[in-house]
Amino acid sequence: MTLARSNWLILLSPLLLACGDSDAKDDSLSATGGGSNVTITSASETNVTTPTGTGESASEGTSAPGSTSNDSASGGSSSDGSGPTTGVTGTSGDTSGDMTGMTSMTSGESGSSTGAPIDVPVPCQVETTKITPIPPDLLFVLDKSGSMSYEVWDHDKNPQTPTVTRWFSLHGVVESVVKTFDKTVNFGVKLYPKITATPFIDQGACDVDPGVEVEIAPMNAAAVLAGIPAADFGVLGGTPIESGLKQAYTYLKALDPGQQRFALLIADGEITKACDGETILETIGMVASSHQAGIPTYVVGIDVDPSIVDDLTALAEAGGKPNPDGPELFYQVTNQIELQAAIQGILDDTLSCVIDVDPEPSAPELFEVWIGKDQVPAAADCAKDDGWVWTKPNSQIELCGAACLQLKKSGQVEARYFCEPK
Repeated sequence: MTLARSNWLILLSPLLLACGDSDAKDDSLSATGGGSNVTITSASETNVTTPTGTGESASEGTSAPGSTSNDSASGGSSSDGSGPTTGVTGTSGDTSGDMTGMTSMTSGESGSSTGAPIDVPVPCQVETTKITPIPPDLLFVLDKSGSMSYEVWDHDKNPQTPTVTRWFSLHGVVESVVKTFDKTVNFGVKLYPKITATPFIDQGACDVDPGVEVEIAPMNAAAVLAGIPAADFGVLGGTPIESGLKQAYTYLKALDPGQQRFALLIADGEITKACDGETILETIGMVASSHQAGIPTYVVGIDVDPSIVDDLTALAEAGGKPNPDGPELFYQVTNQIELQAAIQGILDDTLSCVIDVDPEPSAPELFEVWIGKDQVPAAADCAKDDGWVWTKPNSQIELCGAACLQLKKSGQVEARYFCEPK
């Protein structure tokens, strides 16, 4: 592999090439006889000090005039003294002529050494990969109450087309987004009430099954669609939001805390007052405590009545993920087009800005992050600054603020490794 003298990029799929110690301290640079003393010469110096001695090479072997032994402290090559020398060599002798570029030691009666300009950093590692953000974990918490089947709407803003049920629209949107984001988001599903719920309180209208219907996993679109009722299914039951969220948070809290975890609550009405033990105040408190534990919650209202706007607003505020475009803090939608846009926007927001760095840089203080033509500055505090921070020493970074937004738009980030400061 040829080392071009330029900035070296990593985009991810390791192709590591270590250039060695940037201080050029090699075990083969030990004087062997006659007390030879070698002065390393920079681009601004032209003298090579050669004290009296045997004139032997500074490497372990010996070098005949015009040649370099295989044990020379160089990854480059040396000519017979009349041509240029490339790389870093370790020989002594009478030297004259110009030296430009990289620090070097040359051998021969005359000649020159050429290389990259001294202000260009030497690459420590050469990588060509795409760095992929870590997919977040997202749990749909879906309302399958009877009103999702009883209520119909103009889903496409076209009075010439038939109306459809809210569940039909929700199923279609879920199908669309899990297929679109299958590689970038790990999906799972919690339903409330349970699939077999009936309209009657004493026959399971308020019952919620323990756990989740579909566990979160990578590339999980097929499992999600298999785990929820079909688009034309007549869903039934009450609206036990508190019980549904309680099971959702219990599941999410048991997952890897190092992963980004989210709940996405979708409801078309208020908590059913007839459901025993369900209260909005307790639900708000539970959502807030889960947010403090590192699990934010998005709230989508499907054409909700004005009388319950305050309840969903309070849940959205407690969840820490209010709708940035308002006017309500939750995502209020009145047709399938708006529902699709809301959920797609939420999933865009969840996309991770946490990135594994592989391989780890040998000189982390010289590690750089780039998005396109823009270098991303290192940040002190990701909660306050734009830039990037180490989340795991030398092996994982997070992009913060404007840099995170830029990454979500571009979908690609580069890391550059160096041996020497610019």
